[in-house]
This record gives sequence, C-alpha cells and structure tokens, in this order.
Amino acid sequence: MFDIRHFVVRYRLGLQDTDSLVQAADALLAEGHSEPAIVELSILESPIMAEAGPKFERACAEMGVTIPSRAEAIDELLHFYVESIASGTRPPRDGLAAMMREVYFPHFASEPCKKYVGDSHGMEHLIGAYWAYDDLTERPECSWDDKHGAEAITAWEQSVRQYARDWLEKYDHVA
Repeated sequence: MFDIRHFVVRYRLGLQDTDSLVQAADALLAEGHSEPAIVELSILESPIMAEAGPKFERACAEMGVTIPSRAEAIDELLHFYVESIASGTRPPRDGLAAMMREVYFPHFASEPCKKYVGDSHGMEHLIGAYWAYDDLTERPECSWDDKHGAEAITAWEQSVRQYARDWLEKYDHVA
C-alpha cells in the first residue's frame, strides 16, 4: 500500500522529484483512487516540477491529505527514521545514514548545541553512534562496549536500537 503520508512529508522537504510524483499518481490509481488531479498527474508527458507540484498538491487536497508545514515534516521524518531503527524495520546503519542525510545535515547541523552535537533535538547519542560506526569498521583497535570486530558491530547495533527506543520514549509526542 502506498504510504501517502510519508510521501507528502518527503515532498514538503524537497526529497521527491517530478518522476516520483508521477509514480505516486500511478500507485494511487492502482489502489483505486480516481481523483481528477491524480489522473492528470499520471498522464503528464515530460513533466516538470512547476507543473507536477501543483497537480500533486491538488491531488492531496482532493484526497483530504494535508501536506505538513516544513517544521512538521522535519519532525515527522526524524520520527520515521528513529522508529524504523527502534522497530528493526531498517538496519541501524541505514537508518542513521538516512536520518543524517535527510534530517540532520540539511536542517539541524547549523543549530547551536548546548553540550553535544544534535542535543537540541535529543539526537546526540544517535549522531555519536553514526560517527562511531566508521571507526569500528576501519580501525581494528576501536571497540564498542569492550568488544571488537563483528562483536563490536553487533553490540553497536543493539546500542543504536536502544538509543532509538530511548529517543521515542522521550520524544514520541512529536509526530
């Protein structure tokens, strides 16, 4: 099933391109939606964002789907990635990489820190773990929880999932 909510969050943050909007319309049609703007979007030839974007937004309105504000979208995307790590639906390394690439670097990296990088959004342990991974894989002398090699990676993954669960416990009200 097409996750329109996640799609509109990514759309708001500029993470969807024109082709993905047309593909979204195709997916919605396949699920039985027949709103006029969805049909119009699905048949665009050589679409450009200036044309596809407004049609997509009209399609959302026709379906009763609200496109979040930028701040809401940032919070929802962060929550999505942390939840996917905590639940195990996404490997910790992949989830952290996506979180850093799509949330932290573009939206939070320039914010002042109180004490640790990312602490303004409670991300400090997740960010620290993100950077530690490379040390664990590239420098054999580095350890995690007094473990080395494959055991360190396993311990690291468990820690990252726990950091994600802790974050959700504290910040789950966001989304």
